[in-house]
Amino acid sequence: MQLRKWIIPIVLVSGLIFVLSLRQLSDPDLGFHLKYGKWITENHQVPLTDLSTYTVPGHDYVDMHWLFQVILYSVFLLAGYPGISIFICLLALALSLMIMIRNRLAGVPLAVTCLSLLAGFLIIDPRIAPRPEMFSFIFLTGIVFILDSYALSQKNHLWLIPVIMLFWCNMHALFILGLVIFAVCFLSSWLHERKADMKALPWLAVSFLVCFINPYGFRGFSFPVELLTRFDPHNVYNQHIQEFMPFWAQPRFVTGDYLFMALVGLTLVLTAMTLRARKVHEIVLLTVFALLAFGSIRNVPLFVLIALPVVSREVGELNKRVAFFWEKTEIVFFILLIIIPILLIPRLITNAYYAENNSFNKTGMGINPLHQPVGAAMFIRQHYPQTRILNSIGYGGWLSWALPQPVFIDGRLEVMQESLYGEITKSWNGGLPSLVSRYKPGLIIYNYLKYYPWTLQLKDMPGWRLVYLDEGAAIFTADTIQPEMPPVDLSSLPSKDILKARKPSWAWTMGFYLPAGDDLAGLQHKALFGLQMNAGIKGKRNPSDALAFFKTAGEKYKRGDYTGALACYDTAIALNPGHIKAWINRGILRASALKDFNGAIADFNHAIEADPRYGDAWLGRGTAWFYLHDLKAACNDWNRALSLGNVQASRLIGLHCNGK
Repeated sequence: MQLRKWIIPIVLVSGLIFVLSLRQLSDPDLGFHLKYGKWITENHQVPLTDLSTYTVPGHDYVDMHWLFQVILYSVFLLAGYPGISIFICLLALALSLMIMIRNRLAGVPLAVTCLSLLAGFLIIDPRIAPRPEMFSFIFLTGIVFILDSYALSQKNHLWLIPVIMLFWCNMHALFILGLVIFAVCFLSSWLHERKADMKALPWLAVSFLVCFINPYGFRGFSFPVELLTRFDPHNVYNQHIQEFMPFWAQPRFVTGDYLFMALVGLTLVLTAMTLRARKVHEIVLLTVFALLAFGSIRNVPLFVLIALPVVSREVGELNKRVAFFWEKTEIVFFILLIIIPILLIPRLITNAYYAENNSFNKTGMGINPLHQPVGAAMFIRQHYPQTRILNSIGYGGWLSWALPQPVFIDGRLEVMQESLYGEITKSWNGGLPSLVSRYKPGLIIYNYLKYYPWTLQLKDMPGWRLVYLDEGAAIFTADTIQPEMPPVDLSSLPSKDILKARKPSWAWTMGFYLPAGDDLAGLQHKALFGLQMNAGIKGKRNPSDALAFFKTAGEKYKRGDYTGALACYDTAIALNPGHIKAWINRGILRASALKDFNGAIADFNHAIEADPRYGDAWLGRGTAWFYLHDLKAACNDWNRALSLGNVQASRLIGLHCNGK
């Protein structure tokens, strides 16, 4: 009877999850997953060294994703790129079905299940992608379900855990979490019962041993330990790649972040209210996974999958105590579970939801050409199939899949290693000529929205010309290679006036029935590129243009478009190098959004040299020194800022410098 009553909310929430999960393929790792899936399928072995780049071909490659890559490539052979979109959507639906079945067997009210699914998938939304994490989410949920059933109702299906672990350790390095969860549950039971559970112990041992059944043996089992270095604040990946950023370090929160904070708060409150009924392992796992989530935003979905079953049970337990309260509020949840999906589904279909949350995701099937360099790869394959390329990291995966020649770098960070990525970061601050001199590429292909400093360097580098440009990718070639290839005519690019286009105040309503303006976005991207190419050219510097870019940068920052904001600040500075506030704001943005503290210090230095009396510049530089763990330099700069009347410096000095 209850199921029939809640059928409409269940269908709507399921429809929301379906639309949320059916996406065009934007993930930068897709290409190398397909490349290695194809190689493994054709060679009947796993790779031992890098096969994609000319920079690190001798580096070891422990391909813990090999089974996922084979499955993904098989889906591609069967149904192409649209089939991959459908496949990932089906994995997300399978995960939601597992959560629903688990809650149903635990007697959790359907309203609670629907609410948890709705909030949970909106939180994990950024990680729904063609990555092996999708299987990790399913395996983790399955293991927690089996262990909860064993602990709470003595249903012994522990033999399934070694089976899950066997697949998991051949798909993703997060398999180690399965062992951690099983070990925590076993030890908490031992503490509670004061004796070891001899039924569970053999299956824990078997689960541990099967993890060595992978093509790399002990090296594969220990591989997750190597990845822990990415979470070191001093590690270059941690400092520059957003998914490793601590949760509180994000410069802007979006819908999923607020829901995550609400879930954490609700978990604390409900756990406190039902503390006597809680098992030790529940408290330990909630604590461990909360720390992981706050330590790195990529771990937020893991906490969600651990917390949802606990919170659902807690609500069910409280429902039995205060049934009268539930009877009065049930109708409110019923209405919300109808209204929210009805409002969100159209905005997902039109991509307005993603645009509002500064997400690159798009509803649909197949490749997202704005985020995969499809056109640029076809151009290179047709005209430069043997030419050495220098590429931005986000394009490396697709290029290694789409091109016959090896690439410069891709997203397999453990293979590329910190030294090569460090060279990339130096190239953003005037180091591109040195990078070109060392690796001698004939082509440079990059995402000019993210690698905007390359544009400002390439326009002044002799011997290079622009031969290709689309909505996101630019290709420069050396003049000595195919000199007959005509350059892109910059005068044909859209006018700068298109950057001033403003949406009317009622534009948000269009997201219910009209798609987001991708065409306009593409034109604006090209117009911005054109202005950057002309920035600083004699006779083309215009202070009023610099001011316009400065204002546009501020608007983009408020919307959370940090890449666009930085590009606009770069252009404003190129148009007017004396714009002190642009130097300061770019330094703040580099420090807060990219964690590029050295680059931020360079910007603050420019501002201080231009006007040593500018207190904000001293404050910003001091903060950058603080995050680089140079407290003495930080306190010196903050004291200088305070002497210039900056009141914020007083608080920082009081917190960190007194007695130092």
